[in-house]
Amino acid sequence: MRKLLLIVSFFLSAWTAVYSADPVDGYYRVHNLKTERYVYVTDNTGRINYQAMDADMKAIQLWKNHDRTISDPASVIYLQYKGEGSGGKYYDLKCQSTGVHDIINYYVYLHESKGTYQLYAEGKYLCDNETTEIEQGWLGMDRSGDYRRWVATYVDVTGDEYFGISPSVKSGSRYYHPFYADFGFTPYSEGIKVWYISKTDPECVVISELKSKVIPARTPVIIECSSKYPTNNRLDLKYSYASGPADNRLKGVYFNNPDRPKSKDSRTEFDPATMRVLGITAEGKLGYILSTVKPDKKNGKQYLEANQSYLVVGENMAEELPIVTEEEYELILQERVIASARKTADDMKYTVYMISGRKVGELDEKQLNALPDGIYIVNNRKFVVGR
Repeated sequence: MRKLLLIVSFFLSAWTAVYSADPVDGYYRVHNLKTERYVYVTDNTGRINYQAMDADMKAIQLWKNHDRTISDPASVIYLQYKGEGSGGKYYDLKCQSTGVHDIINYYVYLHESKGTYQLYAEGKYLCDNETTEIEQGWLGMDRSGDYRRWVATYVDVTGDEYFGISPSVKSGSRYYHPFYADFGFTPYSEGIKVWYISKTDPECVVISELKSKVIPARTPVIIECSSKYPTNNRLDLKYSYASGPADNRLKGVYFNNPDRPKSKDSRTEFDPATMRVLGITAEGKLGYILSTVKPDKKNGKQYLEANQSYLVVGENMAEELPIVTEEEYELILQERVIASARKTADDMKYTVYMISGRKVGELDEKQLNALPDGIYIVNNRKFVVGR
């Protein structure tokens, strides 16, 4: 991870609960008081130079529409109290597998004002620089007043500021979504199950249920839901970085930011030789397939979606790999053993002589059973055909 933008670390420090001057540790969303645009962390690179009034801020995106935040991990930040210094209480902020202290070895102070929070550093405030009503705004340092005031709300599984899964794949009556985020969680809504891929095979992949009480952060999974609506697929967010299952064959990505073409971490190119994504096979089964995402218009490449898991496969694997359970896979293995034994029997050769001693030849079982009636010597034993 690069020396991520000073701007990210500074800006994220403003994310606190509006009802408290002393925010508690937890997960938050933040929006600008004036423009009501929400903040998303979509990359982990950038820079800022206040003296030169120069900054690269494209890692932070600002968007209107609260509904957009509900299923997007990029809008969820963990705020953590670290101590108190001459400037007051200071905090660390974590999002998308990065954090203030990890990046710049520096904790940041919060400035409470009129029930909102401002970020003050190097003589400048951070603000939403876009004053029109367009959907996307831009983080900057030029505006004053309410443009530099930020409101943050604790992510609460029972309230309006919840996190819910918006499934992307439907199979039968159930819904599924490949998921990867930098927070742990416990399924809250009824009907949610969490899965991972425990085995890969040239013909299929084996799915296993992850039954941990808390699913750790940074664990790539498949989430099964009973509804297509996020409000019915709620997750209770938990701060947990325990180890996930050691046999998990899934990987995950955080970012897909096309505005960062020079950053190696901003996007992950899909590789058809070593990657598969969750989807529906040609036979209509849930499985792993080649990506169907439209290629980038500028370079013609396909990229993995942000905050989604994907399957790592060996080269020369099938383009489609249906998902099977452990029990189904055991039956597949048994059928292979039977088929192998049958093939071995079919391929076996027998040395055959007539009773007179003349050699008939090396025959397989089918040829042996087709011999004319008579007495033969087969593998040094008498063999009678007919009566």
